[in-house]
Amino acid sequence: MEQLDMVMALLRVIAFFAGSVGILFLGITMLRRAETITRGQKVTIRWLVYLVAGLYVIAALAFLIRPQLGAVPAMVAVAASIALTVGLTGRFSLSLGERDMAILFVLPAFLGILVLYYYPIAQTIIYSLHDLQYTARWLEESFIWFQNYARVLTSTNFLQAAGFTFYFTVVAVFLEFWIGLGMAMTTFWVSRRLRGVLRSIIVIPWAIPPIISASMWRWLFNGDVGIGALLVQIGLIEQSPLFLVDRTLAVHSVILADVWKWSSVMAIFLLGGLAVISEDIYDAAKVDGARGFFRFRRITLPMIMPTIIVAILFRAMEALRTFDLVFGLTGGGPGTTTETLSSFAYKYYFKYSNFGLGSAYAVVVTIVILVLSLLYVSRIRKNLRFGG
Repeated sequence: MEQLDMVMALLRVIAFFAGSVGILFLGITMLRRAETITRGQKVTIRWLVYLVAGLYVIAALAFLIRPQLGAVPAMVAVAASIALTVGLTGRFSLSLGERDMAILFVLPAFLGILVLYYYPIAQTIIYSLHDLQYTARWLEESFIWFQNYARVLTSTNFLQAAGFTFYFTVVAVFLEFWIGLGMAMTTFWVSRRLRGVLRSIIVIPWAIPPIISASMWRWLFNGDVGIGALLVQIGLIEQSPLFLVDRTLAVHSVILADVWKWSSVMAIFLLGGLAVISEDIYDAAKVDGARGFFRFRRITLPMIMPTIIVAILFRAMEALRTFDLVFGLTGGGPGTTTETLSSFAYKYYFKYSNFGLGSAYAVVVTIVILVLSLLYVSRIRKNLRFGG
């Protein structure tokens, strides 16, 4: 019975989504026809089209605040679109052109993004402006403006988490780039038979889910059966290091685990850049007497620089918001030594049930990453190939 209830609930959700898409598609199609008909006509009629279009915007904003609030303006917008088009044409027609079909295909994806992406973002911003301790009913709680953000920016633990996150990002991405570049270049130095095997091996660390990877490294860092115990048995050290207990070792153990996993991603990016370089260029350089390091510095690096920039940008953004690997490996410990910005926001939101403050942490993390991304892209824009 429980499975049947779940199936029925799922079917109701699908039916509701399909119905919503159909109704909105009808309204948007009618509004587009009205806009086409009134193009070049009186300003008054054009303003009617803009007014109806504004109703869709109001419905979307109301939905982001609370889904129930968006139903009425959406229905009014659809009804107004139909009435406007019928009034202009004198008839109701459902014939679909190519543009109408394009809207039909795009609309479900747009609604999915609105519901699953922008709605949670809007809710997070709203929560961050309220005092929400053990409750998410923000309409019933106090509106405290930016007090949560003030607590975030003056929090010692948050500043410590930011410091660790930036250190982790710089060191990890630096090591991942050079290791990934080495692995990518190695695949071009071996015979063709071994290239496929070597590239398949490179992909394995990336293919392992982060939480599984964290569990593997927890076992490797175990003092009784892991790397430390092996070094003791060999006789290289007298006592097994406490990798996840000592603060310094814990920080660099997390970095090591991240480098092992994500160097393969860097290698995959760089493989594409290296594959574009023609062998004739290297052959010509060899004829001119250029040695290996000179060819690497003067030919390889400049020619794959756009790929390098994109790879580093992608990986740096991922590292700044890293969560699952670090949380699964150390849980932010010892103490808060390996606490990242994302795990800090997660704890306040889900562990401490402080939805207002946790949302403020999440918004600040997003802003930090966005600002750094924009600054980084503005600096390296000239090296990116945006054109075809």
